[in-house]
Amino acid sequence: MEFKVIQRFLVDRGMVYFYALFIAGYFLLPMASGHRRLYYILVLPAVLLLWRELADFYRDNVLSGLLLLYVAYMMSTLLWTADFEPGAALESLGLSLCVLSFCYITGYLWVTQATRMDRLAHRATWLATAAAVVSIVAWYASNPFPVSRLEPLGVMHHQNKAGSAYGVFLVLCMHYVFTDKGRNNRLVYSGLALALLSLVIFTQSRTAMAAVCVGLLILVGYRGLAVAALGVATTWALMAANPRVWLHRVGDFSFRPGIWEQVLVDMQDYWWFGHGYLLDPRVHAYDKVFSHAHNSYLATLRDGGMVGLVLLAAILGVALHWGWQLYRQRGERIYLALLLYGMTSVAMDYDRLLVHPKEIWLFFWLPVALIMAAYPARHEPATVRYPGHDQ
Repeated sequence: MEFKVIQRFLVDRGMVYFYALFIAGYFLLPMASGHRRLYYILVLPAVLLLWRELADFYRDNVLSGLLLLYVAYMMSTLLWTADFEPGAALESLGLSLCVLSFCYITGYLWVTQATRMDRLAHRATWLATAAAVVSIVAWYASNPFPVSRLEPLGVMHHQNKAGSAYGVFLVLCMHYVFTDKGRNNRLVYSGLALALLSLVIFTQSRTAMAAVCVGLLILVGYRGLAVAALGVATTWALMAANPRVWLHRVGDFSFRPGIWEQVLVDMQDYWWFGHGYLLDPRVHAYDKVFSHAHNSYLATLRDGGMVGLVLLAAILGVALHWGWQLYRQRGERIYLALLLYGMTSVAMDYDRLLVHPKEIWLFFWLPVALIMAAYPARHEPATVRYPGHDQ
């Protein structure tokens, strides 16, 4: 009886509250380890209790099946992986379960708890903006303004990862600017967008700025070009203002083609099934050692070969098609904008996609999860529209 009471609480509203705490943790918790524990202890067990509801919800869902197949295959590469260690293999299996649980519960809540999730999305933009402002003030109170490269406070302190995560909420804000009712609402979200754009600019992350440009171009067309151009120009101006930063940052960026080339060179004799998921991701290029492939598509090829890359391409291809159909049938560009935002980010940086709770969940897996749930519900009454599910 107690189990059913807990399950009913989760279905009614409890799961949304747990999910909201996890999202808020990106901005409120001081350390990434605490944020991960929040998911493992609070969210993951609750998701597992709802496995029957999730199975029913995603029955006959092509995209959810492809996601499961991709994760299962990438984990099967542990059978032939280089650098195999039992502990690392178990950790990878656990992390893959976490990614699946996050994607499945995100889509499920997006449709079944539409009003609450829409409210959460709006409130998250406010929270992200507040965290951005505090981070900017705290950083430049003790570091040169504006040439030093901002490191945000809390969980998201790495500039590229933080810039990409905050950029998602910038795209959301711009979406609200052009879709929310009322002039005052649009003015408020314009202000929030400006603060978030400032954080992305001050991180000097070209990965994040490129993703913002793509997301805004898809979202608002030519009207987004002015915002994107301002951000790009300011980012490069900040780097140029400091010769030392310019040499370091521009030089680092020029290493990417060589890193990517070396990943492909190392694929010889491993094209079909890859090296396996536990291969040391470091890349030797330009007489240097780089920590990762700086491209998640190449990382997938490295670990899972052409089979893994084709499965990932199938996921993104179906998601792109469904996102396009949501735009054509319901006029909702936001899904496509967020998806292409994430696809751009992982093309310019990052490595493995099946990782512990971190920023990549927000800007890559979350858009996939939203589309995975929203498209099958496209013919239902307008209770699952985004934004303003209740409109």
